[in-house]
Amino acid sequence: MGFFKTLKVLALALSRLALMAKDSCLDLFGNDLDYRPAKFLQAQRLEDFLNRYTLLDLQQPVRLDQVKLLDIESISSNCKNVVVEIDAGTDSELPTTLFIKLPAPSLLTRWFISVIGVWELEVYFFHHVAARVPIRTPVTYAATARGSRFALVQENLYADPTVQLFTNLDMAKGPSLELVRRCLDTFAKLHASHHGLSERQRDAILPMSRHLFLTEPMKSVSHSLNAQALQPCIKKLPGVIPDELIAAYKKSIENWDLLLDQWFSGPLMLIHGDSHLGNFFVDGDNMGMLDWQAVHWGKGVRDVQYFLIDSLPLEILQEHEQDLLQYYVDRLAAYGVELAFEEAWQQYRGFTFHTLMTIVVSIGFGAMSKQQNQLMAEILKRAVAAQQRADYPAWLEEVTGTVSSTAVRN
Repeated sequence: MGFFKTLKVLALALSRLALMAKDSCLDLFGNDLDYRPAKFLQAQRLEDFLNRYTLLDLQQPVRLDQVKLLDIESISSNCKNVVVEIDAGTDSELPTTLFIKLPAPSLLTRWFISVIGVWELEVYFFHHVAARVPIRTPVTYAATARGSRFALVQENLYADPTVQLFTNLDMAKGPSLELVRRCLDTFAKLHASHHGLSERQRDAILPMSRHLFLTEPMKSVSHSLNAQALQPCIKKLPGVIPDELIAAYKKSIENWDLLLDQWFSGPLMLIHGDSHLGNFFVDGDNMGMLDWQAVHWGKGVRDVQYFLIDSLPLEILQEHEQDLLQYYVDRLAAYGVELAFEEAWQQYRGFTFHTLMTIVVSIGFGAMSKQQNQLMAEILKRAVAAQQRADYPAWLEEVTGTVSSTAVRN
């Protein structure tokens, strides 16, 4: 990375440290965005938050007499998720329980996430974008991001007996193929709904200035994170990534701008961006998605391959991979968007690096929780196997002009 890009990354990192220090000082005076549940969940403070940052057209102000923290575990990679029971009176417009997302307690994680800005992005999504997507998203009652902090108050999906959520164990075991197809249909519906928009139309929905990869300083930040994460990842899990994929990883970083051109050229769609099984939920006949922290404009195949590689055991995906991709292509056509399978497969091959680099960063920088270490190791193995099946090194050589070869469908 060049000298000036390094300065941009360093300046952003230092500015976020300064914001964190400022927020810590504000805590001394009763910061209404205190990341500690014991402080944030005080009845008066939560009441003020709900009234000040509401996303609802409330007929009357919220009044909270009591807030009780419930013993419901909800593991997150970068948030402290809690479920509370509230006493807001019989005429309240709110349900009796709420799901609340706050910053993680880890100082390093809060700094890391503050640098990449995904909390702010998710708050923006629920304020301005969620109502425009054709799939179920959690009802959000209040949300804001300020400084290095954020808070989301949403419906408690755990309280709905018709809703099925998915855990790390579900990801490790893998979903049924029937459920996989339902997820692929959900992607197709989401992607087709924002296909064919002009740059101005897209920007009016989700500004490109919030893109996680294409605008500075995030373009330089993502390049730096992916470059620096490889060695600590290899040190933590030696022998998992073979030498030829390590070489391809390094070559990808060297050709970062070319890779971005491959990923983000041509027709773009609104994509979830963190599309593994754990971010889906079933609501009767409908499928919904959680955690919109990585939403951006991109190619729909990005969501598809990330979901399949992260969510299915490698031996299952090896057998059904291209048939499932064909199913997505067919469902996309059913919603009015034509995509040739051959083009989709070439996109899939290239995006396998996206999935690998994401888990490499998570492992390399330890941004995930300790409970997820075993799952992360498994996902790394799945990402490696996917690159080998798709022959990512050959794809990379093709797009960099080194050799001319084409991977064909089995």
